[in-house]
Amino acid sequence: MRVGHPNSHSQTLERKPAPFLRAIVILSLFCFGFFGSRSALACQVCVTLPEASLADHLITADVVVLAAPAPGNPFKFVPKRQIIGAQTDLERTPDIPFLVDSRTRAAFRANPSMTVLMTFGTVTKDGAGRGVSRKWTRIFNLTPEREEFLNALWAEKNLWPGGKSASGARVAFFARYLSHKDQVLRDTALIEIDRVPYSSIQILRNTVAADNLLREFDSLGRLSFVPVAIRLLGLQHNDEKAKRIVRSRYPGSILRSSGYAYDWALAGIAVDGPTAVDAIGSALQAANVKQDHKESLIRALTDSGTVSPGLRDQIIPIFSRELAQDSQTAMEIAIAMRNWDETRLDAQLGKLLHMEDIDPVTQFIIQTKLSSKD
Repeated sequence: MRVGHPNSHSQTLERKPAPFLRAIVILSLFCFGFFGSRSALACQVCVTLPEASLADHLITADVVVLAAPAPGNPFKFVPKRQIIGAQTDLERTPDIPFLVDSRTRAAFRANPSMTVLMTFGTVTKDGAGRGVSRKWTRIFNLTPEREEFLNALWAEKNLWPGGKSASGARVAFFARYLSHKDQVLRDTALIEIDRVPYSSIQILRNTVAADNLLREFDSLGRLSFVPVAIRLLGLQHNDEKAKRIVRSRYPGSILRSSGYAYDWALAGIAVDGPTAVDAIGSALQAANVKQDHKESLIRALTDSGTVSPGLRDQIIPIFSRELAQDSQTAMEIAIAMRNWDETRLDAQLGKLLHMEDIDPVTQFIIQTKLSSKD
């Protein structure tokens, strides 16, 4: 994993699971009550960012070592110092499979005492909670600043309930690195913040300078970080530059099928509240709105209504109108109404159950939502 070098993709690229897979994911999350995390439909950038963060690897690893070239073989890594795990754990691991590339060999020649942080383990669990597919992961070349980061991580990780990525303590920890001069640590923080629910980053209001966030817009190599930068821009209420940028961009983004429509809509609502909600409601009524764009806007309304309950009286009539015109959004709206413990659309959702074109997953979710009030 090289967190400092995310893959570049087109600005309009948006991760969309196949319809059937998407429905199964939503159904699973709905049934098991996991919609406290970011909506399965809201992930627009994680196709280009690691599914497991650096912290995931460090926290769940069986073995953590500092590696260096083997004596007599400058192309082969061997453990030089073990940080986590018993010696017997290390003895049971396979050899480190990574070759020492030419750039790293040059770095070792310049600094023979340098080491590379590596982990052995898994962040993937089976149904019984057991780790599967254990492997070596290369994290980063160790520097004094990264060593300070690791020491802080080891010291604070026990404050994160179950290591959950959405815990306030974990979000606050990584927020300290959002403006770090070390790009690897900065990218690590952005990856962590990107993957937590929108509700979990509300503690980052007025904590990041707009200029630091706008750096993500400067090169194609940073495009994968643009969505999280947009969401954070919307939270910088005391930064006039941040508000000016958001107000200049969100109206156009919500009117066209932009890959960042969800993020700009969230930022717009965070800055302009009811005005932005009205603009999104109007955009949903525009002719020939693409379905994926419509879903992005509905997700933004849902997440904004979750963090700002005062907007729900304005959002619910928009949802009601959408249900009357397009049953394809019923699943997302039913989930929102369930999470808000809201009953005003129950009668309208109930009528959809008698429509022949309602798919079984949507039908089941509506039925589950309606039965939850009993």
